[in-house]
Amino acid sequence: MHAIKENLVKKNSGWAETIEKNQVLRLTAQTIIDFVVFDKNNYKEAFDQAPTKEANRCIYLKKGHQILSRSGSLLMTMIEDQFQGLGTHDLQFGMCGRARHKRAAREGRLNEYLHQEKLVLPDHGCAENLTRALEPWGIPYENIPSPVNFFQNMSINQMSGCMTRTQTRPKNPVSLELRAETNLLVAFSACPDMASKTGGLGVKVSVLKFS
Repeated sequence: MHAIKENLVKKNSGWAETIEKNQVLRLTAQTIIDFVVFDKNNYKEAFDQAPTKEANRCIYLKKGHQILSRSGSLLMTMIEDQFQGLGTHDLQFGMCGRARHKRAAREGRLNEYLHQEKLVLPDHGCAENLTRALEPWGIPYENIPSPVNFFQNMSINQMSGCMTRTQTRPKNPVSLELRAETNLLVAFSACPDMASKTGGLGVKVSVLKFS
């Protein structure tokens, strides 16, 4: 494979691009990535957490797993995951954003994050980043699905069902690769990642094509 497009996406910002069937999207990072995908020819066929979990019989996305739309259409397959064995990718949470940050502060829940009450809240997050990134394609916020949160390792209590954020992140940048199973529009946000020691980092994105 060789790269036909490469970009470095700054922390707390978004990116979107179309890719063709059988091309591979490589994401290299050590921070949370909020990722969504749409069928290029029908934006209603967007990634959906529930069918994806049901098809893979797993609450985490792993190498070899499929990414499905709400109707069950196959969008992508994860073909490489260098984070496997180090942590998991979240399929439970939604995306952070201005409204969610303010609600956490109002409800006294900032202690869920690393810096607790001293945390300086960003004025935007993944919701705003994805909205801006997808604006050129006419996709409004209300039509953006809940993402898969790559590198967001959650601790899930099997008895209570409670979820807790962890600081488990790659110590060094690692890559994951997703193969397009049809023509797609893909988008992600480099999360502000307030639960990590880094406070969010940039993401290298590459679109690869088989030679």
